[in-house]
Amino acid sequence: MRRYLACTFLSLLFVSTAASAQTINPGLFCNAGLRPNGYIDFTGLPPAPNFPFSGEVPGPSASITATLPVTGVAGLTVQVTIPSLQSQGAGPIYSVANGALTLNGLPTTNSELLMLQFSNPVAGLGMIADSVGRGSDFTLQTDAPGQIPPSFQNTADTFSIAPYYYSIPLQQVNSLNPQGGFTTAYVLFQGGDFGPASLSNLRVQSATASFTSMVPKQGMQQWLISESVQSPFTGNATSWPDQSGNGHDATQMIQANQPGQVQGDGNACQPAFSFAGNQYFNFNLPIDGWEQMTIFLVGKSSANPPPGSFASASAAIFWNENAYWGNTFVSPYQTSEPFRFGTTQVGNQPIYSRPVTLGEDFTITRAVHNGSTDSLYVDGLLALSQGNKLPVLSGTTGAGYIGRGLNNTYFNGEISEILVYNRVLSPDETASVESYLRNKFGTR
Repeated sequence: MRRYLACTFLSLLFVSTAASAQTINPGLFCNAGLRPNGYIDFTGLPPAPNFPFSGEVPGPSASITATLPVTGVAGLTVQVTIPSLQSQGAGPIYSVANGALTLNGLPTTNSELLMLQFSNPVAGLGMIADSVGRGSDFTLQTDAPGQIPPSFQNTADTFSIAPYYYSIPLQQVNSLNPQGGFTTAYVLFQGGDFGPASLSNLRVQSATASFTSMVPKQGMQQWLISESVQSPFTGNATSWPDQSGNGHDATQMIQANQPGQVQGDGNACQPAFSFAGNQYFNFNLPIDGWEQMTIFLVGKSSANPPPGSFASASAAIFWNENAYWGNTFVSPYQTSEPFRFGTTQVGNQPIYSRPVTLGEDFTITRAVHNGSTDSLYVDGLLALSQGNKLPVLSGTTGAGYIGRGLNNTYFNGEISEILVYNRVLSPDETASVESYLRNKFGTR
């Protein structure tokens, strides 16, 4: 029995016939975090035969099956079946160009346009479906076990019939049980009487894919990951568990202060915790005495703090002080990014001013304290570096907050992931973490 996966992504891209400019509609559905590590290359299909003729009219084709490798996943193959199609004109049953498989006919039975059967279970699948026909309806189904979710709209409807005025990204991830996965997927199609359909950019997330193995564990003191977000229907969050093994969980037991939960946002539609008003987490992680420290933070700011605020106000992550100039914090605001590694050094206040307002884009911030030098990196690029710092962190308590800064001021935005190390990572280690985060969150 075919079943929908736990989550479905549908977004509609359309082209204005007046402006002929492609626009993305941001108001539709997210992709539930598909993170592919494999690709299906249709150029491996055998040459397509022509549709058979019955008298003077092309008749229905016989089904065609071929086994292709899943590029990027060793040992994984997929059996691709193009079922019987009713021709829309003479010529080959299908064609492959620029990575797209174009099917030159309509399904004859069960609305099946394509079937994929994998040699081992996979956790997710994504593709782009195109049609020159108006009122076309593409549906992606699998044999994944589990509850059928609410029915999401997956119909594109337009009165323009020129080619490729719209496309539908179809992505599904078995998020309830990614290790269990599914082995069979179907693309169903209805409508589109004005022309053929095509499928491209077929991406696969294997069930055995590991995306965290590249993250170095030595010196890691806290790792708060986006996967901790639960369904927003379960209420706001009471905790953000630490994955480093050190027990530095972030918690909030006061209901009125509990951060919200967002299941999908940003370019890759990853989960995040939402902070607005007076929402924040508490944690305890002593950092006094450290001579090195690295903080990675993935988040976005919805609004700058009020003009005239202290640099340490409304921080995204913040350690409170027990001596002047001891606060340690990082705050990726829309127009600036203040940060500090507290050492009680008077006047120690690095602030990076962005060349353009960031808006509500997610960014990867890396703040590094390396003895007498403090540095800030934004999306992997050095943004600011200052020397002549006191080398040892001091004047900072172990009491930390996420989403709360100095004098009970609060961060306004979303935070998806935080990693804290008690050392400076090597260039290769840094590249591994940045690559992991960039691929996961789709940042620039």
